[in-house]
Amino acid sequence: MDNFLYEIKNLQIKSVPKNGAIKILDKINININRGEILGLIGESGSGKSMLGCALLEMVPMGCLITKGSIIHHFNSNNSILNIRGIHIAMISQDPMQALNPLQKIKTQFTIILRRRFALNKQKTKEQLVKWMKKVNLHTIPNILDRYPHQLSGGQIQRVMIAMAMSINPDFIVADEITTGLDAGTKMNILNLLASFQKTEGFSVLLISHDLKSIQKYCHRIAVIQSGEIVRVGSKKSIIQKTKDSYEITIKKNKIENTEKERIPVLNVKNLYKSYGLGENSIPALKNITFTLFKGETLGIIGESGSGKTTLVKTILNIIRRDSGNLFLDEYSKDKSITDPNRNIGAVFQDSQGSLNPKMKIFDILSEPLILLGYKNAQRKKEKILSQLKRVHLDNNLLQFYPHELSGGQRQRVSIARALLTKPSIVVLDEPTSALDNKTQGKILNLLLNIQKQEKLSYIFISHDLEAVSKIADSIAVLYKGEIIESGSVKDVLSFPSHDYTKKLTYSNSWIS
Repeated sequence: MDNFLYEIKNLQIKSVPKNGAIKILDKINININRGEILGLIGESGSGKSMLGCALLEMVPMGCLITKGSIIHHFNSNNSILNIRGIHIAMISQDPMQALNPLQKIKTQFTIILRRRFALNKQKTKEQLVKWMKKVNLHTIPNILDRYPHQLSGGQIQRVMIAMAMSINPDFIVADEITTGLDAGTKMNILNLLASFQKTEGFSVLLISHDLKSIQKYCHRIAVIQSGEIVRVGSKKSIIQKTKDSYEITIKKNKIENTEKERIPVLNVKNLYKSYGLGENSIPALKNITFTLFKGETLGIIGESGSGKTTLVKTILNIIRRDSGNLFLDEYSKDKSITDPNRNIGAVFQDSQGSLNPKMKIFDILSEPLILLGYKNAQRKKEKILSQLKRVHLDNNLLQFYPHELSGGQRQRVSIARALLTKPSIVVLDEPTSALDNKTQGKILNLLLNIQKQEKLSYIFISHDLEAVSKIADSIAVLYKGEIIESGSVKDVLSFPSHDYTKKLTYSNSWIS
């Protein structure tokens, strides 16, 4: 017992919606040892994140611990509430939602350091610089003076990791911490976490759907399924059985796209975008040029900070480009589009952040129809029900809020919403990176089937070469805001010509 940091006994958590209580976690019996990395693996919606929240006394509103107990053995008589941010840290799956959008990174990081160590101004500055170096963000110009929305998904996640590690915690809940990161950065971050864990001796609950990460870094593994822990043990005793089921899922979900029409639907020409003014100007996109064809998928790959997120926002005209043109061949011909266009839909990486948390799913799906001029309530409902059927969701989910759905369900809602405007092009920005392999395969299957039915064109942006290889017809490689290599999936991934592309393909196989 002296070696236990947490003892979890017969834990049960229920949500309490209007139509009756639903068990989220049940019969959870597990201990977390001092100085160990315990891996928690399971499919989307299995209850992984809820268990992590329970350990931090952060069970969300509408959910209750109805049975069992969580006993902690920190060197403190205080409650978990009083030692969060001192002995306990959490690295969230959704860093953009965890940080204050109105405060610069420096301000938020300073608050954490001063609360923990009561440092003076100079010592605080030294710590800020030290941790930016440790997570490899020190080369980003003015990184500490930026707001969260001015960073890429991978950059903001590294900031969160630095914040969590900087307080020298006894325990870290690491909830899908490498979700938005490319393989090379993922390796660096997990190596960093493992290195610190080894030298400092803190405990980690590593929540992940990435079987390879769990296998490489964890001392023990717990497998959670439908809210219950079904297996706990050493990685050798558990990993093979779990691995087999993951590999079978991937093979079954792989579908070849044989459509080869070559009708241009989008021409992107000489796109430039920079942030800042004058000497502080930072180029984000440089001379981006490509053509998207009807019924095909263009995969755009690159490391965190390569410009992928900026490219998405520019194509959607969410942000203004400095120069260059976007031509929708089927609609605009010679007129470059400069405003958001209903012929270009979008599905984002952060399904929870992109859905209004105060609106029910029915209202979320009604919005695009209202903008299109749908006034008849019955016709609107029929349209929504038809779209739900296409993405394989039950009608009863229409009365749920986004936080009540699993990650896979939310992503299906996002796909349904994007398709309601009948776009010819859909931009898919890391749509499967937060999902487990099984759910990822189902979403890719769904996208391919819808593409085949509707002759849609996709721009699939990702750092996951395996996912890109399953869905893309061609690939463009983005590096420091430039497309440095492009071609068929086979040519780019199997026979890369640029050193950076070779590095990417190597990085994606590092952990196996």
